Amino acid sequence: MLNLTHVRTFLTVLEQGGLRAAARLLDLSPSTVLEHVRQLEAELAAPLLARGRRPVLPTVQGAAFRPLAQALLATEARARAQLAGAALQLAAASNIGTYMLQAPLAGFRDRDGREVDLWIGANPAVADRLERGAADLALMEWWDDRPGFTAQAWRVEPLVLIVAPGHPWAVRGRIAPAELPTMPLLGGEAGTGTGRLLRERLGDLADGLRTVGGFGSTEAVKRAVRAGRGASLVLAATVADELAAGSLAAVALDGPPLAKKTRLVLPQDLPETAPAARLAAHLLDRTGSTPGETGPAVS
Repeated sequence: MLNLTHVRTFLTVLEQGGLRAAARLLDLSPSTVLEHVRQLEAELAAPLLARGRRPVLPTVQGAAFRPLAQALLATEARARAQLAGAALQLAAASNIGTYMLQAPLAGFRDRDGREVDLWIGANPAVADRLERGAADLALMEWWDDRPGFTAQAWRVEPLVLIVAPGHPWAVRGRIAPAELPTMPLLGGEAGTGTGRLLRERLGDLADGLRTVGGFGSTEAVKRAVRAGRGASLVLAATVADELAAGSLAAVALDGPPLAKKTRLVLPQDLPETAPAARLAAHLLDRTGSTPGETGPAVS
């Protein structure tokens, strides 16, 4: 396999007319320049420079290789330029992508000058997209420790129990966990890990929950809650506007606050110089890689 550094050294020797001049331009020792040329000649099994001449000239083989060497370096430059300008591919779980990412991504574009193509979907689809290389990195509500990736805590987001403003629970403002089974609990997107968190928190009481699924999204759940169809446990960021406007009401649940730990997932061998690594650093710097936990969290 040809080493492009050696190819560049070969061309520089020809352009400068000698090993020492090339060494000065490349900031290398003459012996290193000579070694680059020798390794390239060994790889191509042909002499490339007529070293007894001043200035140094190519051999017949070297002259034939020279335009090919120039084409190799030009292709390298085009590849770097193409990849440098390509948009990053970020996959995010629906609630994270819809409610938590827009401001951080705008800040990254302003700081780095690079666009980010955001793909939003269900958590399992995000994981699959990352695994098959269709995403450079991902933000998820859970991660199942697939090999080849690393996951870091991104944000610990509180969960809130929401009901319609006129609901009896809204008037009281607080309920005991034992009251949850008395009301339909509306669930949105499958695979978010909320059910697992409730089981960890409630224990056997979770078996009695009257869960209603099939809504497909948090937006659909919020509309159903406003219509009085039941209550729902959602990420606080997804209902900030509705709580501020009074179109939904938050109900406190006795005991430690519930929270969910979201994850930033990266390929394990991602180079530190990669644009995706810069985006990850921006996201972690903006939110803190270990936010203060507000209660039991599920990873």
